[in-house]
Amino acid sequence: MNRRYLAVIAVLIAVPLFAGPLVSPVPDYGPHIEISADKVNFSSEEEKEEGIRNETTIDYQNLSNSGQQLFDKADKRGWSSDTMVRFDEAPKSWTTNFSQGFKTETNVIYVHKNGQYYHVNLHRFIPSPSFKAFMLRLGPLLGAIGLGTLAGYFVLTAED
Repeated sequence: MNRRYLAVIAVLIAVPLFAGPLVSPVPDYGPHIEISADKVNFSSEEEKEEGIRNETTIDYQNLSNSGQQLFDKADKRGWSSDTMVRFDEAPKSWTTNFSQGFKTETNVIYVHKNGQYYHVNLHRFIPSPSFKAFMLRLGPLLGAIGLGTLAGYFVLTAED
């Protein structure tokens, strides 16, 4: 087969590979809240008063159903991806503790459940794209560059 035809075929494959990742919409990762809960064992009543005095304290019963479910997951698993939710889907009683804007921020609240206090960390952040999402964009771009280079080689080495 003539090298010029091979060059045209390589370019016809390379152009969509190059353009696809550039024009496809970027996923909206948006801010998320990651929740972890640890049981707090105060040694004395004074220590308890001192520990929770300056922190927001919420009764478990006052949390919404989704808030209770998230708290229960966090209590059982500690830090895990199961306790991460989008910021706009998190219970309002937890999101009001954060300042306006989208910077990374960590807040501490106490949840009172069955006579026990739980230290709850609320960490707001914007997650980075996963490796898979990154490679779905980078792979076709690298393929397009390789095919474009091959097409250029075929054109330059073609005999008239």
